[in-house]
Amino acid sequence: MTKPKMLSMGRWCWAATSPLVYTLQRNAKYAHFGYTKTFKILEPYFRPTNQRGSGALQGLYKRVANGTWENSKSYHPGTHRLNTTQDLEPLRDFPLSHFGKLVKGLPTISKYVDFYSALYEHVVKKGYKSVGDSFSYPNVTSEFIQRFYDTVISEFDVKVLFIARDPVRRAFSEYLSERQRTEDCQSYGNPKGVRLNPLPLKLYVKNYIPKILQYNQIFGEENVHVVAMEDLWEDDGTAKQQLSNFLDHPIPKLWKNLYAPDRGHLVEYDPDVPCQAYGQNLQVLTEDIYYHFKNKYQYVYDAWEKHYGSLPLHWGTPLKYL
Repeated sequence: MTKPKMLSMGRWCWAATSPLVYTLQRNAKYAHFGYTKTFKILEPYFRPTNQRGSGALQGLYKRVANGTWENSKSYHPGTHRLNTTQDLEPLRDFPLSHFGKLVKGLPTISKYVDFYSALYEHVVKKGYKSVGDSFSYPNVTSEFIQRFYDTVISEFDVKVLFIARDPVRRAFSEYLSERQRTEDCQSYGNPKGVRLNPLPLKLYVKNYIPKILQYNQIFGEENVHVVAMEDLWEDDGTAKQQLSNFLDHPIPKLWKNLYAPDRGHLVEYDPDVPCQAYGQNLQVLTEDIYYHFKNKYQYVYDAWEKHYGSLPLHWGTPLKYL
């Protein structure tokens, strides 16, 4: 029996994950991600300190059920929702009962499997090849997490797709977005009780290779594909063809990506990718700042080059923003 196909976005934020998801769902019609970009269905199990996961899912279900979710804040700065009419049209005749069962009571692995299996059976009839989700969870450190991965692998034909960006520029974008979110919350009296100071920029720098190796081990290296954002949008098309080969599906025109070419603090809000400009004008990534953190985290670049043989386009050098 053929397993349902699932594409997992094992992503790092601020690396054009949204434009890539928009490409795969809207342009390529490869994977449909359901009612939003990231469900975080099992979030409370993976991050016990964050108990908002199941509550947020309940809230999303209510909005879908009462008809207030479609196009809600779809173009609001800082958002990356998949709730435009184009996104939700294929789900018009998808029984809402599947979503209802998912959110009733505590989230479980079996409910996760049932929901995505039903979603797959529905969207393939609409011309899609796969369902999409994002379960970039922490290292396998508990019996529950291991059981989740084992179950997903046994029930679905899983492909994992990572997209990475120059480590310093990606970290700087995340840092600025967090600064903007802090300012917004302060100006409204901090109704959500979020942290009132962004973390130091250094804590946003990610070493990509350990996570990639972990997923290679869990899902099999042949089922994991990593693309550098700069290569996908700015090279000669080789990265795009490699992605198409991995998915066994043609990739048409890529969705707009404001980080390629990267305009840094000069980037302007665009409704096609509303989340990308959020906070990016708060500070200039100067050559001095870039090299300070690049030298500090040279091991991140070295790990990538050791694993892949070379660095992607523009990695390791500052950009002149025009």
